[in-house]
Amino acid sequence: MKKWMTLILSLSAVLALTACGGSGGKTETKDVDLTEVYASMEEVCDWWTDGYMEDISEEMLDLYYPGLSELETEQLIARTPLMSGVVNEVVLVKCASSEDADKAQEILQGRIDYQVGDETNPGGAWYPESIEQWKKTTVQRQGNCVALLAVADTQSQLEDIFNQAFE
Repeated sequence: MKKWMTLILSLSAVLALTACGGSGGKTETKDVDLTEVYASMEEVCDWWTDGYMEDISEEMLDLYYPGLSELETEQLIARTPLMSGVVNEVVLVKCASSEDADKAQEILQGRIDYQVGDETNPGGAWYPESIEQWKKTTVQRQGNCVALLAVADTQSQLEDIFNQAFE
């Protein structure tokens, strides 16, 4: 009887360990170089060439995206034109942890919410056309990679480029 109990307990332990050996409910995402993703976006937006899109300086990054520079990131691309009448802003960030990715997602969404405004606060984008474009802006997420894509005519194409990079 003791042998049978030992065998049953051993099999139960093996099955329990096998069940724990999975992904633990987390889905792994493909390791993607965000520089390559951004380069693919530039190909679609050929008008971004010749220095149109510039890196957002640290000072401006803290102003536009408060708290983003405090997160532990593996990659961060934040670009916007120096001056433009059209909404164009791209932020691609690969965070070191899912907790930081959660925070980055909130920070990027906060930028959209600020630009759009609400009934009590006017939108930071000021002009009705710009506010409408910011309303179309999205925050995309794949694992620990988060993207803010605020682009005039190529919004859905850039969303596709970002998301397909992880397939």
